[in-house]
Amino acid sequence: MTANPFISVDAIMFWHDWAQILSLSLLGLVVAYAITQFAAASSTGAVARRLSGRSLRAGLLIGLTLVGTVPAAALGLMLAERSAHLRHDRMSSRLQEAAVSMARAVDYFMDKHLAGVTGAAHAVIKGGRYDSEALSDWLLLYHEIYPDFLTMLSANAEGQIVAATSNMTGFLTPLAELRGHNVSDRSYFRRPLADGKPFISEVFQGRDLGRDPIVAISAALTDDQGTRLGIVEGSLNLRAFGHIDAERPRLDNSVMVLVDQDDRVIYATDDAEMAELESISGDPLIAGATGLDQAGSYDYVAAGGDQQHRFLGAFAPTRTGWTVYLRVPLDQITQQMMRDYMVSAALILVACVLSLLLAGAIVRRVSRSVADMNQAMSCFRVDGAEESLETPENTPTEFRRIFRQMRRRSRHLRVAHDRLRKSMEAGEALRRELTQAIALKDVEISERTAELEATNERLSGLSKEDPLTGIPNRREFDAFATRVWRQGARDKTPAALIMLDIDYFKIFNDRSGHQAGDECLRQVARTLRDCASRPLDLVARYGGEEFVAILGGATVNDALVVAERMRKAIFDLQLPHPGSSFGMVTVSIGTASVRPSADATLASAIKSADEALYYAKAAGRNCIVFSEDGEYVTYDAHEEDWGTTNVLSILASGRFNSPG
Repeated sequence: MTANPFISVDAIMFWHDWAQILSLSLLGLVVAYAITQFAAASSTGAVARRLSGRSLRAGLLIGLTLVGTVPAAALGLMLAERSAHLRHDRMSSRLQEAAVSMARAVDYFMDKHLAGVTGAAHAVIKGGRYDSEALSDWLLLYHEIYPDFLTMLSANAEGQIVAATSNMTGFLTPLAELRGHNVSDRSYFRRPLADGKPFISEVFQGRDLGRDPIVAISAALTDDQGTRLGIVEGSLNLRAFGHIDAERPRLDNSVMVLVDQDDRVIYATDDAEMAELESISGDPLIAGATGLDQAGSYDYVAAGGDQQHRFLGAFAPTRTGWTVYLRVPLDQITQQMMRDYMVSAALILVACVLSLLLAGAIVRRVSRSVADMNQAMSCFRVDGAEESLETPENTPTEFRRIFRQMRRRSRHLRVAHDRLRKSMEAGEALRRELTQAIALKDVEISERTAELEATNERLSGLSKEDPLTGIPNRREFDAFATRVWRQGARDKTPAALIMLDIDYFKIFNDRSGHQAGDECLRQVARTLRDCASRPLDLVARYGGEEFVAILGGATVNDALVVAERMRKAIFDLQLPHPGSSFGMVTVSIGTASVRPSADATLASAIKSADEALYYAKAAGRNCIVFSEDGEYVTYDAHEEDWGTTNVLSILASGRFNSPG
């Protein structure tokens, strides 16, 4: 809102409170005017004598204008006032529903990670091995499944850390340096050993691997005799709640704040300007919820600089004892109220203009009706002869002029009648000509419209398709890849990129000619398109002799299978290539499969696939290169069953050490 005091939040709320009173006052004005006119219409009385001889036209204009505009103005004000209440109530309901939804999302998030830690403890117990190597294997496995943990560790009954893993650098690695550290003073160690139940700690700052605020989730390791041998613990990154915040409904600049039992900030939207672990017990957002039910919404005022701001807040508790707060500035509602009032004012202005026009039309119509009745009087004859006409004593001013005009115009009645007939005949002829001209123009407009629509359809197709190869161009690829990437981020599924380049294509063009080069590009494009035809797959020309494919929901193994299918299909075309060591047209391919996230962007995935393509050319061309454990590896289709992608099959193949 601007700094203008007449349109500030407080001013709008003040005028809003008086809107209903103003609308009732306007209706009272109309009632008073109606009573006055009823009194003036009577044959006797002081009001009738005072208003006698007044202009009938002015009375009609004023009366019709008031009837047409004042009720509309009053109704508009009432509707605007009611609309503002409904907006406020609807926003309160939506904000409260969003708060409850976010509380449930937080509970689900915590339950999922609590189940993960409990599952890790059960897996260790079932494996029966408690040495450092076995525990590290189990922690690596479960830490990969639950990447929102910053660290995971296992400690023995004395509190000595036996094994630990870390995800703080973005890569999951074991932490040998934490072995031997003692955590017996931590509540997440003492509580599970005391009662054997899984435990969620309060929010605290880490000490051994940084000062990040964390929440510890732990579960006890118990043998068959009930002896507690230690714990398994995961340190949950508080910034992981940002994923929940990102998925909540966006309600007019609303912000989310998650606090613990002591009103310390666990997580807050950036716009809230609250630091992690900051105590906000005195904030109006917290104080406004005091005395409300388990979940609800409320209005409150907060100071900001040298001004005060109105907010709408809502809260909902979680099962962990935390509370989710949402707030939205009331400026949004007051701006909508201002727009409603402006629309009402515009409608009132339109109603006023229409009422004036309608009143004028009605007055003219009444005057013509009176003239028609006078013409029917016996004082007029067809030949235009007139008789003496007496003007009644109570005739209004407008009717007095009518009588005078009747006496003067009667002499010219016959001439005027002839002229009028001729004018009407000429007007009818002109109307027919105009009707024909309009019909011809309508036909012409329809034809031009059809031509424009056909041209637009052709231009739309050209903007998405490569004119040479007939497959999607880079613009269409960018749009499609962005949609696939967003869906992968939402569904937490991977997406694969395949970058291809025709080997020695410049030499092919120089020796075989550009026409042969264009035909080569078309055949390669059709072949690549046939190799990736799922709804979530798209093959496009990336530029020159370079092509790109995106495979939605595909792992690196899926991408390698499709890439090998593409490489072999191009090779099987047997297109002669005098400048290639293979004697025919081949392609070099680089692949990358990434799970979309805030860090893993589409641009980084394209860069990874492009680097793999570079190494494929360096490896001799006509091959596929992908990244494995930070190194670029040439793919051999006969080396392993790369179509196997589930965790159990990978463990069975020996790519990871079995934990037990």
